[in-house]
Amino acid sequence: MKLEGNKLGSLTLKNPFIAAPVKTAYADLESHVNQRHLNYYENLAKGGTALIIIEPTAVLKSGREHPKQLCIDEDYCIDELSKITRVIHDNGSLACINLNHAGRAANPKASGVVLAPSAVMCPSTMQTPKELTKEQIKEIVKAFGKATVRAKKAGFDAIEIQAGMGYLIAQFLKDRTNKRNDEYGKDKLLFAKEVFEEVANFSNGLELILRVSANEFVEDGIVEQDNVELINLAKKYGIKAVHAGLGNACDTPLWYYSYASTPTDKQIESFKKLKSLIDLPIIIDGRMGNPDRIKALLKEGWVDFFGLGRSLVADQYFVNKLLNDELDKIWYCGGCLQGCLYNVRSGIGLGCITNPFVDKKFFEPSGKKLKVCIVGGGPAGIATGIYAKMKDYDAIVFEKKELGGQFILATKAPYKDAMQKPLNALINEAKRRGVEFRYEEANYEKLKEQNPDLVVVATGANSQIPNIKGIENEYVIDAFSFFESVAQPKGKRVLVLGIGLIGREAMEILANQGFEVVGVDILSDLMQDFTLARLKNNPNVKIFVATSVEEFTKEGVFARQEDEVINLGKFDTIISSIGTKPNKALYEQIKDKFKNVEIIGDATRVADIYTATQSAYELISRY
Repeated sequence: MKLEGNKLGSLTLKNPFIAAPVKTAYADLESHVNQRHLNYYENLAKGGTALIIIEPTAVLKSGREHPKQLCIDEDYCIDELSKITRVIHDNGSLACINLNHAGRAANPKASGVVLAPSAVMCPSTMQTPKELTKEQIKEIVKAFGKATVRAKKAGFDAIEIQAGMGYLIAQFLKDRTNKRNDEYGKDKLLFAKEVFEEVANFSNGLELILRVSANEFVEDGIVEQDNVELINLAKKYGIKAVHAGLGNACDTPLWYYSYASTPTDKQIESFKKLKSLIDLPIIIDGRMGNPDRIKALLKEGWVDFFGLGRSLVADQYFVNKLLNDELDKIWYCGGCLQGCLYNVRSGIGLGCITNPFVDKKFFEPSGKKLKVCIVGGGPAGIATGIYAKMKDYDAIVFEKKELGGQFILATKAPYKDAMQKPLNALINEAKRRGVEFRYEEANYEKLKEQNPDLVVVATGANSQIPNIKGIENEYVIDAFSFFESVAQPKGKRVLVLGIGLIGREAMEILANQGFEVVGVDILSDLMQDFTLARLKNNPNVKIFVATSVEEFTKEGVFARQEDEVINLGKFDTIISSIGTKPNKALYEQIKDKFKNVEIIGDATRVADIYTATQSAYELISRY
């Protein structure tokens, strides 16, 4: 695909692809830049992206969304951020900084007291902010100006002002979040005007981009027409392009994060409508990492630039592969948010379930000759084969069933059919690099025939039926068998034991099919994700946490909640997603029979796809 670059103000972009700001959570609590940042941005720049808008950077610590967010509120931040601009420039891309104050979307653990135009709760954080005083508003406005000066000194080529996506400037724009009676309530654009003026006064040649939410998809929220007056105002202060996303961080995070369940036709419809209302170049952002979609939109002719977010986390070299027509080499994003969003929230830092090199250097040939035999063709086993080939080792994968392992189950969950693309990409990458696949069961004799230097056991886990009194009298299906369609639920009422990732996805499938579903988990604090959020609003679902099932009887299922025993009633089907155990049988047989034997993935500790591929990376990095 051959594409000409476009002008963005005085900047000439070598192609129409722009890296959208993605939170990394790599910084320490004092906002220092480290090697993880530099690896991430170096890969993005080498990957061909024309302009890189770095992660959202807080103009004041009171506006941080998470404790490990970069800030630009003090002068020492200049030297820190210049490390990023240097690595971006040295590798052929331009650098832009996204200046932001989160307002009511701030995290009190990072920001202290949460401040916003009015005391309107943010549903995503469940925090109700304090109303900003006029003095605090003036401080924030001045902070944008000081941040602009520091951004210039740090070597950025452009500044993106965050005026959408549910953050502070956007919170001033509508009655639903701005209930003030002073001049900032009467003139909803006043705060934005003051910020634009302050940034323009100090931009000194830096090009300016305005970030907006084309449509928040919430009642009484911002829609396309609402942005027109804001954009026209911004033009007076030198804004050269509009970067459009969707949703907002507080009310509609599904749209904000472009989760796989959001319909792409509504995205495109909203962007096209906004473009028709304005006369500035537009950057459209949200699930744009699709070559067919890009080609179709380019043919329509109204798109100026493409913003790429999580597709560049899955593959920082996406742009070069696209431009060089190497589509078979692309590592695709499945929109699961597991390695990116949830790792940022947990403090682990930005990652990807199929790309452990997000914040790391890629493996290069080691100069050694090793033969690696891998048992198990799930994500851990396939990834081990890929990384071994990167180091120029021979790699053989034994798989007795179908390549993919539990990754295949992920593709069958609601709204996760897009997960098939990263699974296919993982398999294609292994085959392209020359990993040998043998579709047979491995044993000691077959492995010995290969005379391997390293044997890697990646045999995954086996689902178990828990030993609960009376369960032998019930119709019970283990979760793996349910997803593999080996066994089907009976009747209308289903009890799901365990509300982890697999359990909650089984619950959603069943509820959507009309079953009455009860989920039970011994944990009181479940990992929050969009699937769990949907389950809580599904009328066919009941969830019991901090609850342990003690006995199945003819009268019903008895469970304990703290000191109270409750009867959950009778069920036609029991689905167990607890009791999954690592499959270590082969490892125990061969661990002393070869020079090097390693065990990784679920075979050592039951976790998830992210953990599986990370364990493969960590293993090969040692050889």
